[in-house]
Amino acid sequence: MAAQARRRTLTAAILATLALAGCGASKDEGGISGGGKVIGRTVTVYSLTSDPGGSNRDFVDAEKLALADAGGRAGSLAVNFTSLDLGGSDEKLQAQAARRAISDPQIIAAIVDATTVTVPLFNAAGILQIAASGDPSLAADPQALPSGKRTVGTLPATAAPADFARRFRDAFDRDPKPSAQQGYRAMQGALRAIAGAGTAGNDRTRVIDAYLN
Repeated sequence: MAAQARRRTLTAAILATLALAGCGASKDEGGISGGGKVIGRTVTVYSLTSDPGGSNRDFVDAEKLALADAGGRAGSLAVNFTSLDLGGSDEKLQAQAARRAISDPQIIAAIVDATTVTVPLFNAAGILQIAASGDPSLAADPQALPSGKRTVGTLPATAAPADFARRFRDAFDRDPKPSAQQGYRAMQGALRAIAGAGTAGNDRTRVIDAYLN
């Protein structure tokens, strides 16, 4: 009974946090100005992974859990979360998903595998890409970086909370797969970079610098 109560409480907290943060919400902040700065005090972290409702469901749910643990905020900013299907190895679908995310004027960072499609697109747009997997060598490949600047980072060295597995079970009523901790850490890293940029947390270039340096 106690476990069920914890599960109901945590699930409700996650849903409430994502609702307040505007998970997948309408874009109401007005767009991006020159220099990659999101106008307003609401930013969006995108998750692009293949089969997010199936094989990568735990990865995505753990991202949601990390955002809920942060109260839907990073520093003084409210944080939206949107998940898109990357489309597996289909390069056309990868490009479509990446461009859809990039077209959102609130985007501040993307959690997406490093591929020969995703890296150049997010790099050209000047958006932080946190790659849990894929080809890490692309992060330093000049041919994959049309902006000439680094924009790709791997998972942060931080660890998920010691009670992560229990809390995941309480929230989602199932044991987490190993990928769940990667999703949690990736979202943690994104939120810390936004917060670490301080008053410039809505500036995409400053968020990249905060994550990579």
